[in-house]
Amino acid sequence: MLKSEIAGKQPGKRPGKPVNATANILLLMSGSIACAKASSLISEWTKRGCKVRVACTPSVAEFIGPATLLGLGAEMIFDNVFAPDQTMEHISLGKWADLIIAAPATSNLINKLSTGIADDAVTTLWQAAYGQGKPMLIVPAMNTRMWRYPATRESVGRLQQWGVHVLPVGSGDLACGEQGEGRMLEPAEILQTVERLLVAARSPGGKNILITAGGTREPIDSVRYIGNLSSGRTASRLADELMDAGHRVTWLGAEDAVTPTRPCAMQKFYSFDDLALQLQTLLAAHDYAAVIHAAAVSDFSVAAVLTQAGIPLDSLAGKLSSESDLLLRLKPNPKLLDRIRNWSRNPQILVIGFKLTDTKDLQQRFSAVKKQFDDSGVDAIVHNDLMEISRGNHPFCLHTPLQRPVACKDSVTLARALNQLMETVS
Repeated sequence: MLKSEIAGKQPGKRPGKPVNATANILLLMSGSIACAKASSLISEWTKRGCKVRVACTPSVAEFIGPATLLGLGAEMIFDNVFAPDQTMEHISLGKWADLIIAAPATSNLINKLSTGIADDAVTTLWQAAYGQGKPMLIVPAMNTRMWRYPATRESVGRLQQWGVHVLPVGSGDLACGEQGEGRMLEPAEILQTVERLLVAARSPGGKNILITAGGTREPIDSVRYIGNLSSGRTASRLADELMDAGHRVTWLGAEDAVTPTRPCAMQKFYSFDDLALQLQTLLAAHDYAAVIHAAAVSDFSVAAVLTQAGIPLDSLAGKLSSESDLLLRLKPNPKLLDRIRNWSRNPQILVIGFKLTDTKDLQQRFSAVKKQFDDSGVDAIVHNDLMEISRGNHPFCLHTPLQRPVACKDSVTLARALNQLMETVS
């Protein structure tokens, strides 16, 4: 085992930002020209009082040597699962770490992690560390076409569904001489994300929150669907603000919804049935303190597609002909908001619903909010009216049963009000 004694000293606690003090950071490196950029993270973390240990794939040695990593402050290097003194490091290091970050993460590494291949120090360690409730990050670095390769895109999505934080890539000059997306983020951006995740992980007041976002699509045939105008933008901003406040967010959003800018566990849905299944699965598997159900769920699904003569058509066979009129038979969908508490593993879960109205009549607005309280038994309702929404103006009103409504001029103000509401739940 290569230890920091080789470098002549143990990294001690140095002056710096106290927020990361005593944090144990496990850096996983794969072979890329970005290894030079990633190695600077070791020095920055040790300056801030962190302990850093490094695991490397065999190809890392082609770009940077163990002595350099140790000299920058790494306590140890794990690079061979079969070395006599490293046989159990793939287990013990995952237990030791407060946070695991793969940087740089090549296309090869990302695809291995998503498919369960464990054939070196990094991939075996990653699998053994997963599932311990610790933040796990991936910082991609590769050529533009490799980043856009279908298998890589699918692997990124799968890892995000498993709760892994996959950071975005940067754009600009690439090592191959081309320009485009795929650059590893700058160290300052990575440091900021790691710091925020460590704060959230250690925050005693931080809650596990599930947020739904965007609109469902109810298929008519293979290319057409019934949808709505929801973009998911409000929900994504709420997710960012609540993560900044120290909460841990799972984002369940529509395929085309605006996504949070902060890294979080993400899953996507398409139709009503898809959303219902994923919502039920997540609520049963995780102990959420609150659900913010901001998704715009279709009130109807397509029960049948008919000709004008009433003859049923096979909507699953492909694209239906546009040469004749079609009749759609719709069936009402049950209200998912009514089922959240029954599906939840946590019977005390805080349920927050959204209600959009389209009327100038204040009494009709109030009646719509009251009806949702009566029908769904939610703890709070975020209401807004289409009449008051315009470009640059998107107000909300937060209703709770025993308090006066709280007017919120925008999503940031709403997030602050919801954060105060989170303080009332355990």
